[in-house]
Amino acid sequence: MIEFKNVTKKFGNHVVINNINLQINGGEWLSLIGPSGAGKTTLIHSLIGASRLTDGEIFVDGYNITKFNAMALQEYRRKIGIVFQDYKLLPKKTAYENIAFAMEVCGYTDAQIEKRVPEVLEMVELTTAKHHFPYMLSGGEKQRVAIARALIHEPRLIIADEPTGNLDPETANEIVNIFEKLNINGVTIIFATHNKHLVNRLHKRVVEIRDGQVFRDENEGAY
Repeated sequence: MIEFKNVTKKFGNHVVINNINLQINGGEWLSLIGPSGAGKTTLIHSLIGASRLTDGEIFVDGYNITKFNAMALQEYRRKIGIVFQDYKLLPKKTAYENIAFAMEVCGYTDAQIEKRVPEVLEMVELTTAKHHFPYMLSGGEKQRVAIARALIHEPRLIIADEPTGNLDPETANEIVNIFEKLNINGVTIIFATHNKHLVNRLHKRVVEIRDGQVFRDENEGAY
């Protein structure tokens, strides 16, 4: 379970997140919505330990991640999958190599890499493009590589920040279908998006952030 307790983040005198209290259960899907500048990305960055809070605490499975030192934070990040809008692929490495590299820097053996990379490529239905470089891939295929890379540690939590923002509607639906399959298998999904169609199709919990606060929290909500 994830719990935000009295979470506040300021940049100078500007309050970006203002005393947010929020709980997310294990295995839940939460669609995080709100206008640009509302505080969604800052909230996500605080959850992955990329933005230090001004006040408050965040607990994940009972651990106070706001108290983690650098080593504990690195270990924590290995247990979550993070997918962004801009893919963040290495241009001179193939789809296979992009995923393998993420494992190499974490100290996996060659045998582990050779076993795991084909598994995650198959999960995102990208086996036939494994030797393609990013410039050879469509936007949807690049995002599938990014998702596959996020799955290497078999995370129980995936945080997706506008993962369909650069995609056409059909491809966006295909990407969401991948996340849905993971969610059905017990993975917690935090899905930040501006895509009204996807949110309304999902019929999942919706949390709307406005002016740095939780404006709305509804089960089976709509945009």
